[in-house]
Amino acid sequence: MPRLAPLALALSLIPTSLASAQAEADETSSLTWVLERARALDAQADYGPAADLYEVYAEACLDDSTAQAERGDPCADTGAALMRAFELRRALSQPEAATRDAQRFRAHFLYARPREALQVGYQVARMHIDGRRYLQALRALDAIDASFDAAPARQAIVSDGLRAVIAGAVDRPDAAARLWRRVERRAEADRAAIEADGPVPIEWVQDAIAEARLVRAQPFVDRYFATRPPHLRGVRSDRRWWQRVSAWLVRSRRRLALARHALERVYEVGSARHSVVAAARIGEMYGHQLDVHASLSLPDDESLWVVTTGGDDRPGYDEARTHFETCVAWAAHHAVASRWASRCEEGLNRLDPASYPMQAELHGEAGYHPTAAALPPGVRE
Repeated sequence: MPRLAPLALALSLIPTSLASAQAEADETSSLTWVLERARALDAQADYGPAADLYEVYAEACLDDSTAQAERGDPCADTGAALMRAFELRRALSQPEAATRDAQRFRAHFLYARPREALQVGYQVARMHIDGRRYLQALRALDAIDASFDAAPARQAIVSDGLRAVIAGAVDRPDAAARLWRRVERRAEADRAAIEADGPVPIEWVQDAIAEARLVRAQPFVDRYFATRPPHLRGVRSDRRWWQRVSAWLVRSRRRLALARHALERVYEVGSARHSVVAAARIGEMYGHQLDVHASLSLPDDESLWVVTTGGDDRPGYDEARTHFETCVAWAAHHAVASRWASRCEEGLNRLDPASYPMQAELHGEAGYHPTAAALPPGVRE
C-alpha cells in the first residue's frame, strides 16, 4: 500500500464535518492521526466509520514495513485497533468484515499475543454459530485446532463443546452426544490442567462443561415427565387403588431422584447461567409432582393416602417453591438467563398466586384495578 494511501482513504471514509481536521496531519504522523480519528468516532458511537479507520490504520501498519519505523512508533496500537475493529464489526452484524479482522489479527499476533489470538478465534466461531453459519464456524474451529499439535485441556473442552452445539443444531444428535460425553470425560481426566491458568478463559470451560451436563441430564428429565400417572377411574377397592398407585409412586420417585441428581451436577461447575436453568428444571419437576398428586382420587383408607404423600399435604410444593425462588434470585444476582427467570416466576405464580403475583398484576395495564370492591349502591358504611 503506498505510504499516503491510509490518510487519503481515511479522509474519504469520515464525515465531512471532520475534513477540516486534515491540517492536524501536517503536525503529526498520518497514521497517528487516523488512529486518533478512529477513537474519536468510536467515542461518539459512530461505529461504522470508526471501524473503517481502525482497519485503515492496522492495514497500513501491517502492509508497509516503513510505517513501524516512524518516529514515535505510531504502529504500537496495531493489535488493539484490529481487535476493536473486530468487536465493532461483530456488533454491527457484519460477519464477513469481522472474520477478516480476526484472521488478520491471528496471522500477525498468534505468537506475540497467543491468548488474544486464541480468544478471537473462538469469538469468530461463536459469532457464526449465533448467526447459524455452521460451516464457517467449523472452519474457524479447524483453524484454531490446527495451530496446536496437541490442544491444551481447556482449549479441547471448549472446541468440543462448540462442535457439539453445531452438531445438535444441524440435527446430528449422535455426534452431539458423543462430543458432550467427551467434554465430560476431559473435564474429569484433566481437572488439574483445567484449573491451571491458560489462554482460554475458565468461564468458557465452565460453560462447556455445564452445557454438557445439562444436555446429559435432559433424557432423565424427559423420562420423569413421561411417567404416566395411575389410571384410577372406576377403581372402587382400596387394594386395587394401592396396587396402581404404589407401582407408579416407586417408578416416579426413582426417576425424579435420578433427574434431580443429574441436574444438581450442573451446580458443581460454577456457571451461573446453567445453574439457573438447572434450578428451573428441578422446580418444574416438583411442580409436576404436585399437580399429579392433586389429580389423584382419594382412597377410603386414609392411611394409604398418608403413605402415598409421605404425610405432606402438598407433596412437591416446598421443593418447587425453593428451586423457583433460587432460580429467580440467581438470575437477578448474576444478570443472566432472564428468560428462565421469567419462566420460574410463572412457576411460582402457578404454585401460589396470592403469594407470588405476576408483575402485570402489580404494575402496568393491570395496575389500575382496585384492590377491594366498592360497596354496592345504596349501602352505607
